[in-house]
Amino acid sequence: MGSVDDCTLKLRIERKLTARLIVPIALITFVNSLDRVNVSYAGSAMSADLGLSSGQFGQGVSMFFIAYLLFQYPHVRLLQSWGIKLWIFLSMLLWGVSGLWMSRIETVAEFYAARFLLGMAEAGFAPGMTWLISQWAPPAMRARALAGALVAVPISMVLGGPLCGWLLGFSNPIGMESWRFLFLALAVPNFVFAIVAAFLLVDRPAKASWLSPEERHWLELELRVRDETSSTPVLSLKEVVRDSWLWRCSVTWLLVMTGSYALVFWLPQLVRQLDLGGSELAIGTLSALPLLGLALGLLTNARRSDRTGERLFHTGIPCAAAGSVMLVAAFLSPGWPVLALLCIAGFGIGAAQGVFWAVPSSLRIGGDSVPAGAIAVISMFGTAGGIIGPWLTGTLVADDGGFSLAIGLLASLLILALPVLALRPVRQSASAAS
Repeated sequence: MGSVDDCTLKLRIERKLTARLIVPIALITFVNSLDRVNVSYAGSAMSADLGLSSGQFGQGVSMFFIAYLLFQYPHVRLLQSWGIKLWIFLSMLLWGVSGLWMSRIETVAEFYAARFLLGMAEAGFAPGMTWLISQWAPPAMRARALAGALVAVPISMVLGGPLCGWLLGFSNPIGMESWRFLFLALAVPNFVFAIVAAFLLVDRPAKASWLSPEERHWLELELRVRDETSSTPVLSLKEVVRDSWLWRCSVTWLLVMTGSYALVFWLPQLVRQLDLGGSELAIGTLSALPLLGLALGLLTNARRSDRTGERLFHTGIPCAAAGSVMLVAAFLSPGWPVLALLCIAGFGIGAAQGVFWAVPSSLRIGGDSVPAGAIAVISMFGTAGGIIGPWLTGTLVADDGGFSLAIGLLASLLILALPVLALRPVRQSASAAS
């Protein structure tokens, strides 16, 4: 096949992968993210109706992350045993059941249990989708594919506020309390997408009926190139845990997500302290700007990383840059310059996230195919960041009375990610950054 024909075939396959794999995963990710954050919008009315204290509400929110940590690795084992179709179908059914339960809760114990169920059901989604994309996307487009799915998270946070606000203010036809109707309405898409995902998603290109034989052969060949040109054996998870790169990646992801989660969950309160706008609409709109920066960073840096083939510094440098910018913001007086710097920091955090999940395969953690269990281990560290970041920020804000100390500490963690990831030991080969 000539080079022009080969290029045309490649572009055609990339378009199909985008339409039939990345876009569906992004839509599911959008729904997944809304399921996590809708409780923050319903929290005030729900707490008033159920008599929840602030501590009880916080514990209920934490139940999600506790279950998320506990069930990530079991989910991976089920994915490997059942295949993507049955696994995603049953997982998303449980997402929907949790939402329906949240619309009917009457006690604190039910609130805890429903959030725990949601965390248990969603625990495997992020590592599962990362593994699935790695089974489909050739190395040359892997970062873009991962970023295309991840960008749904900040977009859901930008759009989630207005959507949840509209649902809370909507005069629903069934006469439910507004917060109950919010959970009910957002539970329904889970059941619909569970069926759609089970039809659309397949484990490997060989099973895809929407690829022509020629396209299927080309894609399988591209995915096998690394296996055929490398003598590195595929390792088991027990062998992988002895690889220092697994733990360096895990610590890096912990540092990145600690800063990211803290920034996301505390943005409205931070913007309120900046005194840039009095209305809730203004606060919500301004809070979305750093998240838009995060989305842009996800897409632009991933594209550049795919062009150059370099992964480590495309992750570490944006992360350190975001931390440096946040460190400057911590010493400024509240105002527009702080918000502008937070937008730049959001871009840097997004840029790091958009490339990070291409790092384990580029380092050949586990050999030529990163075990799904290794992905789960790294993802669990990021989930821990979802617990540590918001809690640490809240503690420091309560003690200090402002955000300066919290922002400074989080900035230091982001800067630390660069040396943790990018300083290469002797074992690192030149090809690991490709």
